[in-house]
Formats: sequence, structure tokens, C-alpha cells
Amino acid sequence: MSERMPIVDTKLQAELVSKSLELSEKKRKLEEDIKIADARSKLLIENDALKDIEAYKTRSLPEA
Repeated sequence: MSERMPIVDTKLQAELVSKSLELSEKKRKLEEDIKIADARSKLLIENDALKDIEAYKTRSLPEA
């Protein structure tokens, strides 16, 4: 019995590796963009909460 050597398509392999690297980079960029958007969102929420607290304090202060 003779063993058959697998047919290697190096062009296809190179394209798959290239596409895989490209998709990994896109994923990394998207994850970074999500982190940035999340940080901005948290900052906006925090700032709005501080404004609400100040507005509440202003309304709640007894008039002298």
C-alpha cells in the first residue's frame, strides 16, 4: 500500500492566513472602539448624575 501525499495549495493557505489576520485586526479594532464608546458612555452618565445631584441640592436647600 502506498500512502498518498496530500495536495498542498499554498496559494489558498496564504489567502486564508491573510484573511484570518485581517479579520483578527478588524476584531481587535472593533473591541477597542467598543471600549472607547463604553468609557465615553460611563463618563456621560457620571456627569449627568453629578448635574442631577447639584440640581437636587439647589432645589432642596432651605431658603434663608
